Amino acid sequence: MRLLFPISSILAVAVGVFAPQQEPGAVILDRCIHLGNDATPEWPEALAEPDAPDAFRFEFEAKANAGELALSITQRHVDNIWYLTLNGKRLGSLQAGAERQEVLYPVPAGALVDGTNQLRVHISRVGDDITFGPVRLLKRSYRDILQIAPVTFSVVDAKNGDGIPSRLTIVDASDTYMPIYYASASTTPVRTGVAYTDAHGFATVELAAGQYKVYATHGMEWSVAELKLNHSFAPQEAAALQIQHEVDTTGWLSADTHIHTVTFSGHGDASLQERVLTLAGEGLDIAIATDHNHHTDYTDAQNAAGVSEHYRSIVGNEVTTDLGHLNAFPFTEKGELPDYKLQEWGPLIQDIRDKGAQVVILNHPRWPDRDRGPFGVFGLDPRTGLFADGITIPADAMEVFNTTTPITPWPEVMRDWFSLLNAGSRMRGVGSSDSHSVLDPVGQGRTWLKSPTDDPHAANIDAICDAFKEGHSSMGLGLFGEVAIQGVGPGEIAQPTDGEIEIQFRIAGASWATAQKAVIYMNGIEVASMTLPAPTEIAHHDQTVSFILPAPTTDAWIVCVASGAKPEGAWWYSLFDDIVLVTNPVWLDVDGDGKYSSPQETAQAACKRVGRNPNGSPRITDLADTLSLCDRAVAVQIWVVAKRLWGVEYPLSVSKLALLAPQHRQALEALQPK
Repeated sequence: MRLLFPISSILAVAVGVFAPQQEPGAVILDRCIHLGNDATPEWPEALAEPDAPDAFRFEFEAKANAGELALSITQRHVDNIWYLTLNGKRLGSLQAGAERQEVLYPVPAGALVDGTNQLRVHISRVGDDITFGPVRLLKRSYRDILQIAPVTFSVVDAKNGDGIPSRLTIVDASDTYMPIYYASASTTPVRTGVAYTDAHGFATVELAAGQYKVYATHGMEWSVAELKLNHSFAPQEAAALQIQHEVDTTGWLSADTHIHTVTFSGHGDASLQERVLTLAGEGLDIAIATDHNHHTDYTDAQNAAGVSEHYRSIVGNEVTTDLGHLNAFPFTEKGELPDYKLQEWGPLIQDIRDKGAQVVILNHPRWPDRDRGPFGVFGLDPRTGLFADGITIPADAMEVFNTTTPITPWPEVMRDWFSLLNAGSRMRGVGSSDSHSVLDPVGQGRTWLKSPTDDPHAANIDAICDAFKEGHSSMGLGLFGEVAIQGVGPGEIAQPTDGEIEIQFRIAGASWATAQKAVIYMNGIEVASMTLPAPTEIAHHDQTVSFILPAPTTDAWIVCVASGAKPEGAWWYSLFDDIVLVTNPVWLDVDGDGKYSSPQETAQAACKRVGRNPNGSPRITDLADTLSLCDRAVAVQIWVVAKRLWGVEYPLSVSKLALLAPQHRQALEALQPK
């Protein structure tokens, strides 16, 4: 937890109480210091070459302070955490910001001594260039300069008045996130413009005098409450913010499979104590702890914070390797760690399973960007679902969307996933947050798991893992939903009736979440879509849309997707431009053999039936009937299998496939080597 919260002159002017250059005080550092490891000739206030890489200290004369005072520091380009230490005691960290600005920091009572004092600024790891100074010691207190006073908020269930652990978003009239002060004194997580309540829905924060808008939220199933606050320079108890449960998720549990703490991951800013409160505030049912190469157990911290009843935590680990990152669970806190130095996917994932994990998830496969993530490095072809060197990644699932890594848009990652399904992978999809900080909402991306109980503490751990592995689940970012195809849900096998498939797609959201479009994908191809009706009133949405589709000629899989515009309002902090729901596949058994065959398996069976010409070449025309009736996904897999079987010896035969399937000619010709 941060020890203090500074305020820049820009923000202070916005609340109309702080003009630093007008505040009386003494200059204790009269020059500007360049810290870092790069030349910065574009910064005129300091030397182009760094004065020091990672630390600077200076001495100044002062008198002991019986009461609080303030420091004014001029600084530039602070990205990482630079600590301030006064006389050996940490004051806090420099406020982040790119532009050169004057920033105010509190000096607690008793921090100064009579005579010589020492102020130090330092960073734990070199890599961030900043300028620091001049520095002034001001005569008035930080609290008096900014007119800061405490405000107590409470959030309650509108139905019964019970306190609800929640996220508070505090902004001004222009929706700018406002400073919250004295974070070290807060018993709950506090950052710029954001605070979480305790287990009972209470939070006391320190605000400067001014007018604010305050929002209360509790994750994707609940409404949003708004309060207009006129805060004076005096302690205040605000009116309760009332929220209500709006989305019926009976039979489903929400889970976030990707959660970090700075305590054990070593980066981000959410401590273990803060993380357990943010999880309660976001209304999750299951929280899977996944610090990097560490087995984290939230249990003791949950108990200490009084939030154990709100959600179930599971010990997990983000196994962080040179190949990629894999979330795995469950483990025990003291269990042996997986060997993250292994250099092949198969042995790596087997070792993770041998250490106790039932579920292994491939994380952010296109991170840090499309080319440098595992799918880029190992050359996944999104047309065929094959990797360049023929590898396989035997994970149980992959992140289709991860709400803190939007570098590659989720539809592109979804298409990667579709291609893997067509190539025979049974890798299911998950949604997660990958939150490392208090500001990034944990659980914003989540996975909905089918469950026989609505009580996460009563759910069997094996059943939870099975729901992930079997794909009895959907992925949500702002939306909830479920699908029934021929009466069965994701992860199950459906059979057509009278040559038709009936789809019932339920899409639900709170009053702030509006789904606008539903799309049905079969073998990765859009086969139906619907523009959803606009709401007739401000109320939560819960609608079921129906589709009747002709059955395909071969086994297939179906995924349903709903999406809508990003909610308006400062309380919705998201790096994505939309809200989305993606189901896991329902498998179609069209030939009635009691099992599902992937497009690749269908292609393999078709190629096995191909006879031989007198010269020994494959009688490629034997594939004509299959190619004339199948969809593009099966046609592409036929080309993949044919190329593997006959491409070296009879390349001309393989090239004729496109001529046998005019409707797929463009897709097949695109696969031909240039």
